[in-house]
Amino acid sequence: MILRIFRFLVLAASFTALLVFGTPQALLSTKPVQLEKQLISAKDLEITCSGPAVIAGGASGTSVTEFKRVGKTTTSLSFAAAKDSKLEGFSKVPLTGYGIRQDLNKKITSFSTFTVVDSSGKATQGSAMLTVNQMQLADNKKIKGLLAAPCLRPQSEFWLIGGASAVGREALLVLNNPSAIDSTVDINIFTENGSSNSAGLSGISVPAGRTAFVPLSSFVLRAESIAVQALSKGGAITALIQQKAIRGTSASGADFIAPAPKASLISYFPGILVRGSKDSGKFRAKSDKYSDLQQMLRVFVPGDKDAKINLQVLGTNSETFGTVLSVTASAGKVNDFDVSGLADGDYFGILDSDVPVSSSIRLVRSKWGSGAYTDFAWINPAEGFTNERFIAVPKAGISKLSITNPGDKPTTVTLLVGSVKVSRTISSGSTEVIRASSGLSIGIIPSTETVYANLVIDVDGRVSVLPVLDDKNISGHVEVSVH
Repeated sequence: MILRIFRFLVLAASFTALLVFGTPQALLSTKPVQLEKQLISAKDLEITCSGPAVIAGGASGTSVTEFKRVGKTTTSLSFAAAKDSKLEGFSKVPLTGYGIRQDLNKKITSFSTFTVVDSSGKATQGSAMLTVNQMQLADNKKIKGLLAAPCLRPQSEFWLIGGASAVGREALLVLNNPSAIDSTVDINIFTENGSSNSAGLSGISVPAGRTAFVPLSSFVLRAESIAVQALSKGGAITALIQQKAIRGTSASGADFIAPAPKASLISYFPGILVRGSKDSGKFRAKSDKYSDLQQMLRVFVPGDKDAKINLQVLGTNSETFGTVLSVTASAGKVNDFDVSGLADGDYFGILDSDVPVSSSIRLVRSKWGSGAYTDFAWINPAEGFTNERFIAVPKAGISKLSITNPGDKPTTVTLLVGSVKVSRTISSGSTEVIRASSGLSIGIIPSTETVYANLVIDVDGRVSVLPVLDDKNISGHVEVSVH
């Protein structure tokens, strides 16, 4: 019996040795793995509009869980995809692309997504393929003002610079999840006092195809200055802040605050078109509740080093005098600085900082006397571009395109409206303000220098500002192993 056990152990040891020491010899004889480059097409371009204005609070006005959409918002689309591509989301039957530009409008009552389906996977994406924005003149007893915003490509991170939760001010974070995957969102809120460490800022649920509304006053009560970072896990989202003002018992001004570009050392602000400056002064003199009817610079300084800021506000012609603001902004906090003394006129801004900062400018509009009103808009730094970009122009109101050339030499910009091309020369360090045709998209084609542009909209004196974006998904090559 003992002999049998011994023989079994010798056999098992021999088999184990074969596995351990024989395998490497077999591996050495295997052919090397070949890597092959494969082109991965970009996913179809999706642009999501946030939907109409929202009233929070329910019937009592005090509920933190009840939200109601107000009326409809009008989306303006500029669509020019290649032949046989299709636009989904505009109508029950997808629209076919014919290689020509189609300017379209549609009213929506909730958040909506527009998708260009490109079966070839080869069409060039960007604003030349699809660009969309939305606009609504809200005239409800609880919210009044012009709310316009770019419709956005869903992403996993957004920064929003603007808003307040002080007395008479409401900031509502609007999170849309157009994907088929549930999302959880973590938010970081910064104020004039630094970072908020309130409970409940992480793990905010935004189910697939749904919207979550987050009253920022629930986390930062009576904050004068707000900046928000939104980070999503799971489905990609879009994010906006709806900001409104209540003066006494009357709604008086509203806007959507769109995502800002990443922090930078230098920023350009086309579109500071000041109107009603004397009337704003009359309101400020009347009551403290109108104290924010003043053009203002907001700066958030990430990191732990204070920022030395220099803001030049320059007129677009020799008869419009601007101003210069030299200040220090505290690190880790949101800083507000009044930009005073600007008479009615067209301006643009140049901000320089010794450390990267995020920033925005509040533009105000007022009318005193019969039909009195106040309104405001938040202007983000514009994106610089040298490629062709398009923006859809709303049908309502007066729209003006403000294009800045900060370079040290003049440049020519070609504007494409329908089949008509117009060339404009912009002097170095200057801005051109151009009246846009209502309802017709504008193509902006720089010749040499990098330019920056915003679209300023005026509807019955109320104001909003739209950026010129170029949303696209990225394609590319990846290496895969071929056996």
